[in-house]
Amino acid sequence: MRPQDGKDKILHAALTLFAKNGFHATSVSQIAAAAKVSKGLTYNYFDSKEALLLAIIDRASETMMAVAGDMTTSAGYQIALRDFLARYGKSLKANKQFLTFQLSLMFQPDLKDIVQGPMHARAEQLLAMTEAMFQRAGANDPLASARRFVAELDGITLHYLSVFKDYPLDAMLVQLYQNYKEAPQ
Repeated sequence: MRPQDGKDKILHAALTLFAKNGFHATSVSQIAAAAKVSKGLTYNYFDSKEALLLAIIDRASETMMAVAGDMTTSAGYQIALRDFLARYGKSLKANKQFLTFQLSLMFQPDLKDIVQGPMHARAEQLLAMTEAMFQRAGANDPLASARRFVAELDGITLHYLSVFKDYPLDAMLVQLYQNYKEAPQ
């Protein structure tokens, strides 16, 4: 097994178990068993269960930046916006279990302290990319437009992940596109 394969198996097993059982109710032994690796190998890659959690958050941040990456393309504002929202919706659907778990972390004070830094950094990076998109589109106040857009996107995400069972995600993303297809002035 290649080293990266073992690490990926551990991360996947940890994410699955954390999402199913919760962080505190999951042991490193359970993670190693689910990944079909030794507990020692798990500790070889991750110093602690908290380090494993941070690695999961970091990987999610990389995924989100890949989803948002084309917001800064020169393809034109409407195309960049449409394509970003399509990738975002696809990513939400593909990662719903993890994103629901990640959301729950922010309501657990001891875990919030661990994950807040990386999650805040990811939010700041997404905000900066969104602001740049609105700036290139000629918005009068790109930062305010970006903050409003991200807040609306967060609301849609929250409703999809945890509020409504059959939330019309695709329809809401289309509506968000309609609301922003002309750069805010």
